[in-house]
Amino acid sequence: MSLSLQVIKSSGLLLGLQLIHRGLGIVSTLILARLLTPDHFGIVALVTIALQFFELLVETGNQQYIVQKSVLEDEDLNTAWTLDILSKTTIALIVIATSPFVADWFQEPDLTIALAVASLALPIRALKTPGMFRLARQINYKPLFQLSLWQKGVSFVTVVNIAVIEPSYWAIIIGNLVAAVVFTVGTYRVEPYRPRWSLLRLREQWQFSQWLLLRGIVGFTRSQVDNLLVSKAFGTSQLGGYNLVREISLLPALSAIIPMSEPLLAAIANAKNEPMQLAFRIRLSLALMISALAPLTVFIMSFPDLIVRVLLGPDWSRFSPLLEPFGLFFFTFCLFALISDAIIAQGRVKLLFWFDVVSTLAIVAILWRWATHSLDAMAWWRGWLAVATTAALLLILQKQVRFGLGRLTVLCIPALIGSGAGMLSAMAMPVSEAHFLIRFFVLGFTHVVVSVAVTIAFASLFLKKTEEWGLIASVIPVWRSK
Repeated sequence: MSLSLQVIKSSGLLLGLQLIHRGLGIVSTLILARLLTPDHFGIVALVTIALQFFELLVETGNQQYIVQKSVLEDEDLNTAWTLDILSKTTIALIVIATSPFVADWFQEPDLTIALAVASLALPIRALKTPGMFRLARQINYKPLFQLSLWQKGVSFVTVVNIAVIEPSYWAIIIGNLVAAVVFTVGTYRVEPYRPRWSLLRLREQWQFSQWLLLRGIVGFTRSQVDNLLVSKAFGTSQLGGYNLVREISLLPALSAIIPMSEPLLAAIANAKNEPMQLAFRIRLSLALMISALAPLTVFIMSFPDLIVRVLLGPDWSRFSPLLEPFGLFFFTFCLFALISDAIIAQGRVKLLFWFDVVSTLAIVAILWRWATHSLDAMAWWRGWLAVATTAALLLILQKQVRFGLGRLTVLCIPALIGSGAGMLSAMAMPVSEAHFLIRFFVLGFTHVVVSVAVTIAFASLFLKKTEEWGLIASVIPVWRSK
């Protein structure tokens, strides 16, 4: 099987997995949004922010390290596993010891116990077999597909049952612990590799990971600075609504777009010593990403009130205006991740780190100066700042690789035309008086079908002579047979 075909098939498998995985997540969110209050979601948001920060302090970049190696040996896997256990167990103990101080800083006493219990997920997840990294390197995602179904199914049942019996933030925290246990135990059933304790390759891995660690801390600050400012300026309840709507905007990214792009990292890394092939794969990856993002972004920004009412219920409608600017955040969230992976695959982690430092300082300063007077201002400033930083990073990638920014623009035109056609078709549908669920499905179906049809039609007409379209057509049976 060719690498291109393997990447596309792996992306399809991951898409199927995440559609199921996130489908259960959406159902869980629908239920929890009707059982829990913004205060509950605010506590969960604060726990998540605190844990992400502490976990980033020991982020070793295991998967990126394993994937980018030319020759992989058992000692690489063993060192990655040992380092992960040591670092994440240590950080869990630190979280437990400092949780009272974190609770005081956020002025939320409930955070003390909640944060201490939630931190146990860190060492549990670290125990998973490092053989899973080897599967990612081989672009073999079938075992992950099977395991993740079990993980999400058990976690879903746990969360919903606890929330129904005793509605509180504990439903989500305990559900995350159960998910960590199921996944870790399951990795030893789907992957035969059995690690052993070793730090033989510690120096080599640290030389690769140190910039990823620093970049992770800076990236965390960039991604969560708006949540931190909202918490301090508006309180936990407003943070709960703000963060939940932001998470809703990212559902398509976390459910489909980001998982589908995972195999692209291995494909790009495999071509890092072949400039022409590297440029082609980066350009094709970006074009596919933008083509997938465009219609979803347009739909999110066109119907924010309807989306929030369907997913969260009428009690959250006062936060629905935030979804429109978060559409920009969704688009750039996915694109920024892919561009970053392309730069990492070339080993330019230090360059990426300094870009993150400069862009994060700019974002913090701008949000602090102009965005703390209202939630709407915070969301819009955050969205446009994400657009600006992603555009700047794309220009840096163009300078490094010369992938052809003009040609990329041409490849994306059919998707932009299709997205516009889908939006106009949906807005023209005579369903304004129908029940909101009917409107949601009719408008969503119309938008998607028209967007896809118009995109394919224009692409087949204007891109049929391009190398990128030829590759896509060659791996799709319906088109290959023509």
